[in-house]
Amino acid sequence: MGLFTKKTHPLTVGYRSVATDGGPDQVLTMTNNTDSDLVPILRLRPLDLRGRELPLTSVRSVQGITRGQVVVPAHSSTRDVLRFDGPGCRQVHFVDTEVVDLIELDPPSELPITPTAVMVNLDKKFVGDPADFWGIGLANDNEAEMRVRVSLLELEPPHTDKRLREAPRQAVDWVSLEGDVLLGPRDNDVVWLPDDLRGKYHAVIGSVAAPPLD
Repeated sequence: MGLFTKKTHPLTVGYRSVATDGGPDQVLTMTNNTDSDLVPILRLRPLDLRGRELPLTSVRSVQGITRGQVVVPAHSSTRDVLRFDGPGCRQVHFVDTEVVDLIELDPPSELPITPTAVMVNLDKKFVGDPADFWGIGLANDNEAEMRVRVSLLELEPPHTDKRLREAPRQAVDWVSLEGDVLLGPRDNDVVWLPDDLRGKYHAVIGSVAAPPLD
């Protein structure tokens, strides 16, 4: 009898339709199981409760994991938020992922801890109410510098229709900072919002930004 070793996939992907941690819904989590930093380019297929494809439903990612804009550092996880449109967008329960490309960056960035990105008030304290959201609090708990891609999400209002009460709240709009934020080792910073953005957005997501790809 021979011995068989189960090979670990370099990138594992999980999807959660409804958040359990108070964060945004429709989150895709990518975990890097290798010693190298990876830039994934994914193709996503929305599926219904029975696992059937919803061919008329389109999907977009906030941070750009379908466009190669996010790094998943070695032995760490990175999240992105998805938005579904078209017929069947309310029937999405699962997402099938296909890795179109997986670009290995060298040398590794030594960033085992993902960036912290939270909404803060004028006192630089965490807030959950968009009315008190004055700035984005960012932190890098690693021993190496980090370039962070940051996006603000506007979520649809809580559902009042009984038929949708258990449905996830979609991101109806989002905006990414024009430039990535560079944080030094063990560094933190606050990016203050311009007045025209205040009060509109409900959540913040940050990830390690990918370098320009050839």
